[in-house]
Amino acid sequence: MKDGFWYTYDDNQAGGDSGVTPAPDKPFTMSTPGLLGSGECPRMTGTVTAKFPFGFIGMGYYLSPKEVKKSFDISGMHGLRFWHKGDGKKYRVKLVSTHPDFKEKDSDNHFGNDFRTTDEWGQTEIFYANLFQQPGWGSKVELKKALTAVKEIRFVTLSQPLETVDLRIDRLELF
Repeated sequence: MKDGFWYTYDDNQAGGDSGVTPAPDKPFTMSTPGLLGSGECPRMTGTVTAKFPFGFIGMGYYLSPKEVKKSFDISGMHGLRFWHKGDGKKYRVKLVSTHPDFKEKDSDNHFGNDFRTTDEWGQTEIFYANLFQQPGWGSKVELKKALTAVKEIRFVTLSQPLETVDLRIDRLELF
């Protein structure tokens, strides 16, 4: 994917004090090396505190350029795949949808799936049929509807507190 842009986010607007690098208010910078030992890839590092009860940090990829920020109907595709390398922790990948059934907009319970990293590059492939909303919170939305208005793909921590976070993503694609 090449038309969009990467960014980071944290729990500070929700009352937390977790920290992520690159900082959310700074331009996103890629890291080296990427998957094949050369090139660049998106990477986030940081810490997650428990000041906000559900503390988190994350990074995401908008599917369109910064000036546009539009949504896409990806329901004709089958899933997403990406390579990852990290600190051995579990993360969640989410497809953020602008479908109006998501009442809490970006903060709602968007469809995703969990994956665990290792210190070696590994590939994760997730068919849409294996995406789910986390139990117990947020708007209940049909997957079919959510896929008609996807604007971004997010990667987020799943637990707190975390003294260190280190996640690299490469070759992110919809298939």
